[in-house]
Amino acid sequence: MNFFPADPPEDEAEGSARVPEPWWKPSDEELPATFPIGETIAVTERVAMILTIARVYGNGVELVVERRIRRGNTRRRDWREMQPRMHDRFGRSDPERLRYGVVLGDDQKLILDLPPGLHRVAPERHSLAHTRGSGNGSEDFYTFEDGMWLWPLPPEGPLEVVAQWPAFGVQESHVVLDSAPLLALASQARPLWDS
Repeated sequence: MNFFPADPPEDEAEGSARVPEPWWKPSDEELPATFPIGETIAVTERVAMILTIARVYGNGVELVVERRIRRGNTRRRDWREMQPRMHDRFGRSDPERLRYGVVLGDDQKLILDLPPGLHRVAPERHSLAHTRGSGNGSEDFYTFEDGMWLWPLPPEGPLEVVAQWPAFGVQESHVVLDSAPLLALASQARPLWDS
């Protein structure tokens, strides 16, 4: 008698028809239209946060924020000790953490800390999900890129991107875009493969 049952047989089917829920991330099979932004969200003595680009898909928008952190006259030891905070991630309950959100033209507020919807249950209206987080640096400078997936496409009107990062002196800061150019670009997103 075995305590553990045998593993189920592996699915030998080639490829997979599994499609991720659209509110969790952009489609990997679609080439988005890009919209350059280059708007500064916040600048402090040590940190700059820039909304660099929007990648517009047929069903949503990925907003990309670049964080630049400079050492300045910080002692080497203090610089090393602050590096774990530079790699800050979303969803923790630390009041000093990095946070992002958006306000849509219909006054709907979305916060990146909150889950975009239960598995297989579509959000009632819009959702905001984390899509990317990468970075690199040196003894004097770090750059990070954060992505946010806004699903579905925003309504007409202003699209406000909000950020705060108290650990690095960034208080609540805002950049307001017009959603009209993004909505116009949605029809230019195209499939990467024919089938």
